[in-house]
Amino acid sequence: MKKILFVIALLFAGIATANASPERPITIDQLPKTAQEFLAAHFKDLTVAYAVAEQKFTGTEYEVVYTDRTEVDFRSDGQWDSVERKYSAIPDSIVPQQIRDFVAKNNYPGQFIKKIERNAYTWEIELSSDIEIKFDVHFNVIDIDD
Repeated sequence: MKKILFVIALLFAGIATANASPERPITIDQLPKTAQEFLAAHFKDLTVAYAVAEQKFTGTEYEVVYTDRTEVDFRSDGQWDSVERKYSAIPDSIVPQQIRDFVAKNNYPGQFIKKIERNAYTWEIELSSDIEIKFDVHFNVIDIDD
């Protein structure tokens, strides 16, 4: 019985490994139109280092990396999931006004937002001092991680 379970486990592991596709390089014009428009609107002055597509069970996910190490991740529909800049602030036009107001009004002088992530339930930012702040969909703070 143990041998049968072991063989079944190996079989499933093999199938899962075979279905896992690695990232494949793409060009910017192979991104969904929404993603292309987002990049043109917010990062037109940057130089693309590379872009990749990765097939997931829920669809294709995309990642674009610029030469200044800015990274933008997109869902299969072309909507952005996260934006991260290593050395400078992400564009204000990406950050909802309520989040910008919270950062400006709550003792974070000289800080800028270097990362923002969103999903259906939360928004999360990371400041230049590595403080992470999580908001719910109504932009109420639900966690601050120093």
